[in-house]
Amino acid sequence: MDLTPQAAATLQEIMDYHEIRKMLSVYCHGCDRGDGARMRSVYGEGSWDDHGGVYRGPGLDFAEWSNKTLAKTGMRVSHILGQSQINVTGNQAGVETYFQATMCGKEENGGDILTLMGGRYVDNLIRDKGKWKINKRICVRDWSITLDVKMDSLRYGDFVQGQLSGEDPSYQALGLVHPGFPPKGAA
Repeated sequence: MDLTPQAAATLQEIMDYHEIRKMLSVYCHGCDRGDGARMRSVYGEGSWDDHGGVYRGPGLDFAEWSNKTLAKTGMRVSHILGQSQINVTGNQAGVETYFQATMCGKEENGGDILTLMGGRYVDNLIRDKGKWKINKRICVRDWSITLDVKMDSLRYGDFVQGQLSGEDPSYQALGLVHPGFPPKGAA
């Protein structure tokens, strides 16, 4: 099939947008499930991640830091991605993606807290061996609020509980293996 130059450029733009959005989803899934390998897979060599005062450092090390923090604190994280502005120039791209993150954790006194954050990932990406990777990320906080949890009326409901392991139902549905945390009953 022969495409006009304009149609070929539009098709490439659609493919780049799709691949970039997939990469952002892989990052969030890895972060929310404590899967360092999936998180790490979206960062390029020599990348940088600025998550404010909690972490500023090499992107490839952010996954390990994040997973250690989740394991130490027992915090649970859930991301929702919003719209993205994407500007591709050859093998580089500038991307701004809105997100909302919900973080459930414990206060020092043992009480449950819930932090809600709205912000944006402002990313400089590079295409490396045909894959889009984060070269530089700035996590921008637009707003946040932390609340004491007085009650969780669904805690003891008949819901499947999300897991920071291969026991999370998403791993079977997506055909993934969680590194270091195989599902129950796996050989």
